[in-house]
Amino acid sequence: MTPDVREPVTFDAEGLPHLTYVRRTLPCGLDVIVHQDQSSPQVCTSIWYRVGSSDERADLTGFAHLFEHVYKNSLHVPQHHYELLRRAGSTDANASTGSDRTAYYEVVPTHELDLGLWLESDRMGYFAPAMTAERLAQQQQVVVAERRQRYENVPYGAEKFEIAAALYPIGHPHRYLTIGLTEHIESATLADVLAFYRTWYVPANATLVVAGDIEIDDVMARIDRYFGSFPASQRPERPTAHANLTSPVSVTVTDQFAKLTRIHRTWLGPSVFAADECELDLVTAAWTATGTGALWRRLVYETQLAQRVSAWTVNSRLGGELHISVDLRSGADPATVRTILDEEIANPPDPEGLERALTRREAGAIWGLSGLARRAQLLQRYAMYTPEPDGLAADLARYRSVTPTSAAAALARWARPEAIVEIETRPL
Repeated sequence: MTPDVREPVTFDAEGLPHLTYVRRTLPCGLDVIVHQDQSSPQVCTSIWYRVGSSDERADLTGFAHLFEHVYKNSLHVPQHHYELLRRAGSTDANASTGSDRTAYYEVVPTHELDLGLWLESDRMGYFAPAMTAERLAQQQQVVVAERRQRYENVPYGAEKFEIAAALYPIGHPHRYLTIGLTEHIESATLADVLAFYRTWYVPANATLVVAGDIEIDDVMARIDRYFGSFPASQRPERPTAHANLTSPVSVTVTDQFAKLTRIHRTWLGPSVFAADECELDLVTAAWTATGTGALWRRLVYETQLAQRVSAWTVNSRLGGELHISVDLRSGADPATVRTILDEEIANPPDPEGLERALTRREAGAIWGLSGLARRAQLLQRYAMYTPEPDGLAADLARYRSVTPTSAAAALARWARPEAIVEIETRPL
């Protein structure tokens, strides 16, 4: 059935949300998704390239993120493109690199739609002629400084590197985090930049989403104008990697920036959209919910051993992770904290806690639909991982199918004592 593009969001009989869209593939291979919402005079132009830190060479880690930094100019945009967007009245513009994708977007007034399309087109097609060794050297310094500021010279920064080194073997891209190694960032060459661009930044490896105050036929014609002349391209094959932890790892770290002792437990987890992903997400949310979560109640309220307790999951195309982090109060006994963690991990998940976590997940998803850029990101995410961009309803249905029994089974499969990494960080 052809979606009614006049209604940007609809709800089915189960109360699940659907984003209306029109999709096509250009002859050059570019995947195009258009989402019409004429409730406000704004347009979001979002482009995701299917490349992230999981696609990097073992001797050139951090390169996807470094490339994001140099991808600011092109042949016809000698100045920083954010300056052009600011003068055009853009209300939001950003870029980010993850393990599986690099994302760029801008939100502009409706009458500046051509600017957003032109900027992304010029970067996609005409980045190389404007790239210089001087620009690369400048951004290498910026990224190395970012690594120091956000990973090295911050409280508990060292534990991130210790966890990754324990979970993943040498050569696995997740071992080096998205930020990469300083020596690799500094050794990158102009030839590396251009080879990366010509491999990964081809039209067939990207999805363009245009969302907002547009007419479908008009925006498709504009997209043809800016992207239609690009030559046909092929999506590159992505590398694979595997990890398997068969014995527990325990590391103690001293941290000059930390004020409290922290116990951080991690296990490998399922990949994105794989079985057990939803179960573990709801379990971790239920564990640490303020006032009701089992871990929160025992560690923060009843025993007052912890200042803070957090739990979360990470999921990507090469696998996932399950985390529990506890910041101990001064003088608290780490051994007692470990005993409580062991007991609660072994306990069956609380059915009411799972139900509350599900409600929060659904409420957050629905609330997020109020944002234009957020809807564009949802279309991008589901287009990358699933056959259909309108994947939110199916995703929430997966969460609704979680039961206490399935959650307990998932926890038993992944949070095994023999597959744990525990990092204890002590203040220096």
